[in-house]
Amino acid sequence: MKILLVLAVALAGLVAGAWFLGSRLPAQHRARMQARVGAAPDAVYALITDVGNTPAWRKDVKSVELLDAGGGLPGFRENGKHGAITYRIEAAEAPHRFVTRIADTDLGYGGSWTWDIRADGAGSLVTITEDGEVTSPLFRLLSRYVFGHHSSIDSYLQALVGRLGGSAPQRLPD
Repeated sequence: MKILLVLAVALAGLVAGAWFLGSRLPAQHRARMQARVGAAPDAVYALITDVGNTPAWRKDVKSVELLDAGGGLPGFRENGKHGAITYRIEAAEAPHRFVTRIADTDLGYGGSWTWDIRADGAGSLVTITEDGEVTSPLFRLLSRYVFGHHSSIDSYLQALVGRLGGSAPQRLPD
């Protein structure tokens, strides 16, 4: 019985310590990556903005439900390995810029992704900037030191390069 009590106290101390350390980290972050893609900006833009067909080339996305924003730019709900996440499209400027923002407010995290697509020889240079916020101190610690702020962008760009060809994603100064 004493062993269980000691383990429970140790676990509580570990969680409290992680929460304390996470509360000392900034809630906002910026993460940037880029990749050279083997397609012209028009083709890259068409692929990334056709969000309904995302599951065809991203294995981490199971399905996408398109949503009507009632007169504004549309949104979508992505169902994948992180559960269901609702996004609002904030800007769609063919063929160079696309901006989405997490519309859900109860996830413990949120923010926007901005895609910048520029011609680069016969292909394109695609830069994704994440301006994120992690409100949960525990998840803030994990996202900074375990998962990494760049992991979702890296996965996305690897799938994009896998679909259109190109070179491995690279981190940029944040």
